[in-house]
Amino acid sequence: MNWAGSEHDKNDVACTTCHTIHVAKDLVLTKATQPEKCFTCHAEQRAQAFKRSHHPIKEGLVVCSDCHNPHGSFDRKLLKQETVNETCFQCHAEKRGPFLHEHAPVTDSCTNCHTPHGSSQPRLLTVRAAWLCQQCHSETQHPSTLYSGEFFDTTSTSLSRLVGKSCLNCHSQIHGSNHPSGQRLTR
Repeated sequence: MNWAGSEHDKNDVACTTCHTIHVAKDLVLTKATQPEKCFTCHAEQRAQAFKRSHHPIKEGLVVCSDCHNPHGSFDRKLLKQETVNETCFQCHAEKRGPFLHEHAPVTDSCTNCHTPHGSSQPRLLTVRAAWLCQQCHSETQHPSTLYSGEFFDTTSTSLSRLVGKSCLNCHSQIHGSNHPSGQRLTR
């Protein structure tokens, strides 16, 4: 229904670019071989899928068509759902909410913090946790310069924020919370 004007249509992708006719098993219709067929054109996504943190595409648990409709959608990225978040919530329902205290970037788009195909950072983050948080949060409860490397004082009690999950050591409910203490929920 949405093929006309879709990204594949605009790029002159023919049916036979993806589908093989007169064969018993079409590679793009088989879960085990679909990603490799898509990766022949989508090299950047292939590279991301092989990074340290990635969706389980190469393990065969997730395929491209779980999130994308190659035959067209209302979205430029050919997502099956209306928004990035709705697409992510198909598998990550626990992040959906609604929460009493919502983290604004989460309600806007999961891609504000996560890269969908793969990342060299844990949990598909776009950058390391401390730097990611500091892109929006600065000097509210503690100095924002702590993670820049300028004040690495090994005797300081704030050193604990440099280890492990950084901001996530204390701020564990980053997607949202229903806890009465609100947005500053700690463990």
